[in-house]
Amino acid sequence: MDRPQRDSVGIDDYRRLTGYMTAGLAVLTCAKGSHTAAITVDSYMSVSWDPPTMAVSVYSGSRMMEALGTARRYTLSVLSADQQDTAEWLGTPGQPIYGLLSQIPTEQTALGEVAIAGCLAYFTVVIAQQTEIATHTLVSGPVVDQGERNVEGTPLQRFHRSYGTFTDRH
Repeated sequence: MDRPQRDSVGIDDYRRLTGYMTAGLAVLTCAKGSHTAAITVDSYMSVSWDPPTMAVSVYSGSRMMEALGTARRYTLSVLSADQQDTAEWLGTPGQPIYGLLSQIPTEQTALGEVAIAGCLAYFTVVIAQQTEIATHTLVSGPVVDQGERNVEGTPLQRFHRSYGTFTDRH
């Protein structure tokens, strides 16, 4: 298989063009020692319905990837349109490690994991595989817990660095 030259696809153009891809936003959380690591993500997916399996893409050199390296599982909280402040706060580089979630309402799941309160849904995933791809690591595994929270909400989405919701629930 031929590999394209790195210069054949400009990174700036690639970033601009992928901005046309509407992405739902979620918060990824996992235990890191005595605290919870958390970031906003838009690169996550349902891999399989049978068995329920999910994956998330995380920058390999990040503090979150460091936390995932020692965690047994992670939780994805799919954000509601009214949770833009949460998405922006947890999506800003250089946030503090301690006290990161102190101003964000959270709840414990049935398995004791941290989910964002008021999210549309959450999924807890056992980390079964980590695959490095370019600058990121795809972290995947079976879903072992899930729940619906904000049954009337609509999803928070990003399109060309703008936030909004682009669909009704019904």
